[in-house]
Amino acid sequence: MPTGTAIFPDTSIHIARLLREPEIKKIIEQRLASYNLVVSSSVVVQEFKRRVLPEAIYLINQLNLRGSYQRVRRHVDSLPEEWKRKRQICVGMLNEIFETVDKVDDSELTERAKRYLHTLIKHGITYFKRKLGHITTGTDCYLSKLPVKVKKPYQKYDSIEKKCSKVYPLCPIASFLKEKIELCKQILKYLSALQDRTKELESTLEFLREFIDNPDGIHGKNPCYCVGDLLIALESSNIPDFYTMNYKESKFFCDVLDQNLIVLPHNPDKSERIFSKNSKPWNL
Repeated sequence: MPTGTAIFPDTSIHIARLLREPEIKKIIEQRLASYNLVVSSSVVVQEFKRRVLPEAIYLINQLNLRGSYQRVRRHVDSLPEEWKRKRQICVGMLNEIFETVDKVDDSELTERAKRYLHTLIKHGITYFKRKLGHITTGTDCYLSKLPVKVKKPYQKYDSIEKKCSKVYPLCPIASFLKEKIELCKQILKYLSALQDRTKELESTLEFLREFIDNPDGIHGKNPCYCVGDLLIALESSNIPDFYTMNYKESKFFCDVLDQNLIVLPHNPDKSERIFSKNSKPWNL
């Protein structure tokens, strides 16, 4: 495994580091340990917060409603395909609880699940930040700093705000994007030339056009919520290696930003794929 100077794992890697099976976690830790510096950003924190913590609140509500870990597990397994990400994250949390106990009955599992989820909701961001390594200033996302308020332990929690348009006066993202405007123009030119763009890349293209045309009006577009991949790409632009489980969009950002791309498969039996910037053109 080659040793690099610095690596930027995206949100998908950090969520897998917390919630995937031990085999995946081991691969991630081995990869990160081979670098001198692991770098992250405030948008990664914000994405973790809005993807994981609402599902923890959802699960604790389901445990209160159904009164059984096993019933909640069956309920989560039956969630529809359009809720795939929700199901995957919920299953990961439920598996974390199950794998830490040995031969306990359902009532004990249920109580342990509630304690685990409450701790994750209340202290998860603090714990998550400790695991991130060096956090760049980047967008300095305001929402990433807001704590989750516990109204009644194990019963009621404040909803997770996901849209920066709701905290417009406190959000410094416009300043960050203005500093990166030349890089934004470069990405816009690159994406405009692509023939087959994903839905997410189409949204990024539209956002970049509107931002360059009107830099002061971007809060209403909720960039952290709608174009997180772009913001993470901009925050990671000075880091030579980018590490992800989401290949579809990252391969294009890494190509235009001249980064090495490391892709971790969802199947732990498959090897990581490494796309070196010195071996371009990649087979995208």
